[in-house]
Amino acid sequence: MIVVLIGAVSAPTISFAAPAQVVYAIVVAGCSLAVLLRRSRPILALSIMAVLLAVHLLIVARPGLFPGVICLIAAYTTQTQLAGPWRWGVLAGTYVGATVGVAMSPIPGLGEDWRSRGLMIAAVGTALTVAALTGVVRRNARDRYDLAVERARALEAQQASEQRLAAVEERARIAREMHDILGHSLNTIAVQAEGARYALHTDPDRADRALADIGQLSRAAVNEVRDLIDVLRTENDPATTQPTPTLRDLPSLIGTLQRAGTPIRLRIDGEVNDVPGHVGLAAYRIIQESLTNAITHADGAPVVVRTTIDDHSLDVLVSNGRPNHTGTRPGSGHGLIGMRERVLALGGTLDAGPDPATGGWRVTAHLPWSRR
Repeated sequence: MIVVLIGAVSAPTISFAAPAQVVYAIVVAGCSLAVLLRRSRPILALSIMAVLLAVHLLIVARPGLFPGVICLIAAYTTQTQLAGPWRWGVLAGTYVGATVGVAMSPIPGLGEDWRSRGLMIAAVGTALTVAALTGVVRRNARDRYDLAVERARALEAQQASEQRLAAVEERARIAREMHDILGHSLNTIAVQAEGARYALHTDPDRADRALADIGQLSRAAVNEVRDLIDVLRTENDPATTQPTPTLRDLPSLIGTLQRAGTPIRLRIDGEVNDVPGHVGLAAYRIIQESLTNAITHADGAPVVVRTTIDDHSLDVLVSNGRPNHTGTRPGSGHGLIGMRERVLALGGTLDAGPDPATGGWRVTAHLPWSRR
C-alpha cells in the first residue's frame, strides 16, 4: 500500500492520457505486486522489479522517487531473502542498474555536469548500501531468533526424553523394590506356613514359632511397602521411613529362614561399617533374592553366604546345594534382572548359574565403590 501511494504521488502522475503515463501506471502496479511476492518468491519478485525499472528508464525517461524506493527495497530484499551467491550477485546488479539509471536519466539542473552526476551516483550508492546493511542486520537477527527457537525445541525434546527415561528408571526401581520386598517375604511365609502345617500335630512349639515368624514377616513387609509408598508420595522432603537394610541385618534375615528349616551358613570377612550405605543395600537385596530363589527352587538344600569386604569393593557369594527333589517351580526371571540392574548401577559384575562343585546354583557379585 505504501509503495502504491509513493508511486501515485511521484512524477509522472498515473494516468491514461499519454503512453508514458500508461507505462508508468503498469510499472507501479507491477512493482507493487513484486513487493508483495518478495518474501515467498524473492527471485521472481526481483526479476520483475529489474524488468519494470528497465522499462521505466527506457520509456518514461524521467527520474522520480518511486524508482529510487524500488531500488532500495530490492537492495534490502537481496540481503534478507536470498542465500549464498545470489545475495551478492543480485545486489551488484542493483548497484549497476541504479548507476546506469542515474547516468542516463535527464536530471533537471545537472545537464552535462558529470561531476554533479557523479556525486548523485555516489549518494544513490550510499543509500543502497544503507538499505543492504539494514537487510544484513535484519537477516542476522532473524537467524539468531531461528537458532534460538531451534535450540529451545531441541532442549524441550531432550528434556522430554530425559523425563521419559527417568520415568522408566523409576518404574524399574519400584518394580525391583516391590519384587525384593514382597517376593522374599511371601516365599518365606509360604515355607513357614507349610512347615507349621506339618508340625502342628507333632511339634506344637515349632508350629507356634513358625506362625510367630509369619506374623513378623507380614508386618515387616507391610511396613516396607508403606515406607516405599510414602517415599513415592513425597515430593520435597523425604518421608520418615525405617532404616534401609544393610549387611548388619543379614543375621536377622538368615535367622528367619533358618527357623523355616533351611540350613544356611553365613561368613562375613571384613568390616561391615566400612561399606557405604547404597552398596550395603544392594548387597543385602542380592543376598535376599538369592536366598529366596534357594528356598523356592531348592528347598531344604544347604546354603552358603559369604561376603568379602576390601578397601574399595565388596564381593558376595551365595551358593546352594543340590535340591532334594527333582521338580522345580519355574521362575519369572525378574529377580535375576533386578540383581543385574543393582550391580550395573554400581559399576560391578554379576554371575549366576549352575555350581559344578555342589550341583546346585551359585550367585557371585562384585560391587566396587570409590572413597572421596
